[in-house]
Amino acid sequence: MSKCFPSDKVICLGTQLILIIKTLKEFLAPHIWYGADIEAVGIGAMKNDLNNIQLNPTGTDSEFIQYCSGIDQFIWGVFLCIDANLSSQNIQIVELETEDEPFRSISWNGVLLEIRAFDTSHFEIYSEDIKTIEMISKKFSSSEITLKNL
Repeated sequence: MSKCFPSDKVICLGTQLILIIKTLKEFLAPHIWYGADIEAVGIGAMKNDLNNIQLNPTGTDSEFIQYCSGIDQFIWGVFLCIDANLSSQNIQIVELETEDEPFRSISWNGVLLEIRAFDTSHFEIYSEDIKTIEMISKKFSSSEITLKNL
């Protein structure tokens, strides 16, 4: 039985990422979501070009939630939340993979946090802002979600 998602029997569902996004948006500056290296199952799995290692935009919270609503389960993937005031950078040159080393600092301005879905087993949330991690940990704290300060 999942501690963070008690009504679910499996982890890394699109509905679970929606819950995470809805919770996170309370703590973050205005932002845009990006995704890379995503493998997923569901009618929306191929909607965005997110299965390669180059970051591509998934959009605002609402657009990201819409994308996730078409996903049954994420096999793996990387999602970056970037400050909206700095999102005009050439982010497509950044390459990220789910299996990259943990605790990496992404040398890009305005990265507010990173979410990784791992092998249908858990989500990891990374941030360089300890206050953000502390706030998130009050809501999510279990083996299905790992919170790490970079």
